Amino acid sequence: MTPENSCTTTTATSVLPHCQQRTPSGRRCRMAISDPDSGLCARHAALHQRDLDQADLAASLIGDIQEFRSAADINHSLGELYKLQARNKITPRRAAVMAYTANLLLRTLPAIEHEVYPEGKPGPEIIIDLPCLLNKHAKPQTENPTYQDLRS
Repeated sequence: MTPENSCTTTTATSVLPHCQQRTPSGRRCRMAISDPDSGLCARHAALHQRDLDQADLAASLIGDIQEFRSAADINHSLGELYKLQARNKITPRRAAVMAYTANLLLRTLPAIEHEVYPEGKPGPEIIIDLPCLLNKHAKPQTENPTYQDLRS
């Protein structure tokens, strides 16, 4: 036997590789890999998947809304939030915080409108011109009308 062949080697299947997640101090997680594609243990793979799911939620909550400047935009977002919470895609605590934020947005809409239109919102002016309701032959009104005056 030559010295080159006498060396023992370990195969990759005999030693479980460790999770690739690193702590803020730079240390690696010591758990074994559960998902070979991601290189993460079960705990960190679940956290990573949750982060990906949360990113998908933003697209469904906001949609194509650029700014929440109307009650209809905020109402649409609240409706989507309700649907996500009903499907258990979002935690109740997070949904409550988002609903509170939507409430604040709704409460500031009148103040924003007042800043944009300080004199009031311009709109069509409505003038009501009623015809004269008095009959030409009616008796003039007295200060203390009697029952007879009111009947006629």
